[in-house]
Amino acid sequence: MRNFFVGLCLLVFLPFIVGFGDVPPDKKIEQGAEKKTMLFPRDQLFYAPMASPKEPRTHVTYLRLKLSDESFNIGSVGFGDSFGLVRWPGWGEKDNWQIGISGAVFAQFNLGAASGSMDLINADYIIGIPLAYRNGPWSARARLYHQSSHLGDEFLLQPQKPELKATRINLSFETVELLGAWEWEGFQFTAGPSYIIHTDTDLKPVSVQAGIDYQDREPFFKSSMRLFFSAMCHAWEETDWNPDYNVKVGVNIRGPYAEKRGIQIFGEYYYGNLPFGQFYKLRAEYYGVGINVSF
Repeated sequence: MRNFFVGLCLLVFLPFIVGFGDVPPDKKIEQGAEKKTMLFPRDQLFYAPMASPKEPRTHVTYLRLKLSDESFNIGSVGFGDSFGLVRWPGWGEKDNWQIGISGAVFAQFNLGAASGSMDLINADYIIGIPLAYRNGPWSARARLYHQSSHLGDEFLLQPQKPELKATRINLSFETVELLGAWEWEGFQFTAGPSYIIHTDTDLKPVSVQAGIDYQDREPFFKSSMRLFFSAMCHAWEETDWNPDYNVKVGVNIRGPYAEKRGIQIFGEYYYGNLPFGQFYKLRAEYYGVGINVSF
């Protein structure tokens, strides 16, 4: 069954890998300022770190999860995106504002479950309203979002590994997140705080994160293919400010005529408190490979 899962993922994404043509040589990565209000802009003003595990993205990732006394394989999948609603010019010559909506579902499956059915462990549902700003290499985003998390039925019914045994809690909260970023020579530096404004669970509200991204400005092999690197550090008052680290390295294959369309093939490493629903107090690490699709 596991081989079928992996083969199906490769079959689905193979056309994306082989079907892209070259990007025209004069294609610009940087964005210019819009001089008028527009509905449904095709791209974003702010780009969060690729290593952020809670950003709305569509991906399939095969991971090896290491707990304190054992390891097993999990399949991590996500389906989500951010959609711009309105963009309008700012007060200066180069600045713009944009408001949109975003949403995602993230789920983790136990590929080594005793039942042989790839049991659903956890699912996180996120919906938000991002307000973004850009002025040249500087950008920022304020996002109000809701997250609710749910354990899988099979996970609750079947015997589980000792460290994963948990009594279900109603993990549901609303958060205000503020992030700022600066871009330079292919690098992007991002940092900002978050604050939980309402929760159904007793959670401490403050967290902070910082990240660095790099996308090669010179393509390799074909002009549509560029190497990228992303690293992020996150710390939350609820977990005693113990830092979480996530790193992704891979290749970004962009579509020739739409800046946003493309895929990212990457390797990933994570160490810290798990970003999987109510397992946020469990310290662990995982590593693996995945494919992310940008529509």
